Amino acid sequence: MRLLKQLVPVALVAFAGGAIVGAVQGNPLLTLLLGVATAVLAVFVYARVVVRWSERRAPVEAATQGLLHGVASGPALLTGGGFGPEGNLYAVVFGLLLTVVFMWLARRRGNVVPFRRGATATLPQ
Repeated sequence: MRLLKQLVPVALVAFAGGAIVGAVQGNPLLTLLLGVATAVLAVFVYARVVVRWSERRAPVEAATQGLLHGVASGPALLTGGGFGPEGNLYAVVFGLLLTVVFMWLARRRGNVVPFRRGATATLPQ
């Protein structure tokens, strides 16, 4: 239930801002300004309304601690260690698997240019 209390006010601001931005689609400067204003208003609503209402704490406390405070625990092989979560074993293995699949699809479709041995690069004169 707390998720809904946090999501609904910010989503309402985002949907209203998106509708307003969509209405002035022909003017790039006005679209940019209204988009930035929507983002600022969404952060303001989250900080002032949502944090105070659903978490019952001051917005300043949320700002000093950050919105998310994640702590990874476990072996470095699974958490990524000092490199971060993108360096863990699962991310590397799935990244390699996706690379193999995409290379196989590209080769099957004929989008891979073969490597020519012995070819030398020449600069245009």
